[in-house]
Amino acid sequence: MKKGFTLIELLIVLALISILAGILIVVIKPQEIFVRARDSQRKGNLASVARAIDTYVADLSQSGSAINWCPGNTISWSYTGTYPPASWPGVPAGYTATGTNSTAVNGTGWVRYITFASSSLVNLSTLPLDPLNQTVGGVGYFYAFVCTSNIGEYELNAKLEKDTASMQNDGGNQNTGPTLLYEVGSNLNLY
Repeated sequence: MKKGFTLIELLIVLALISILAGILIVVIKPQEIFVRARDSQRKGNLASVARAIDTYVADLSQSGSAINWCPGNTISWSYTGTYPPASWPGVPAGYTATGTNSTAVNGTGWVRYITFASSSLVNLSTLPLDPLNQTVGGVGYFYAFVCTSNIGEYELNAKLEKDTASMQNDGGNQNTGPTLLYEVGSNLNLY
């Protein structure tokens, strides 16, 4: 007598495995994991750029070297499309606005005017871009750099996909409504 599984038994096992896999996908929500990972990356990227800006200003101030800084109220963003999308506040009066997806650290990237290479303490070879860096469904996912002519006064912004608590509790002024933004920098009320 042969021992083995019948076709019916194999089909039942395959059906059970399929059902369990379906339940697991519903419970884990892989798309949600990707969204949270992109939000974490955005927060980490802005923290790295903020540290680089702070180090640049402190290093060159201490050494007495010339600091390349914004000539006036400026907004630059890491996106080349129409700015601002509805999910971002408009450009304030008295500000100039530009967009580029350049990651250059020589003052021509989306963080304008700052030449990071002139500081020996800044270890930033390229500027990061948002994981999406585009407008999706009317929501702009990119980074913005806002500065004034006061050396060291700046703000970095990003729109997070899911982490509204971080956007509401970051201490900035864009913490309610459709223009909710994640803000880091030395002055979170610039934009």
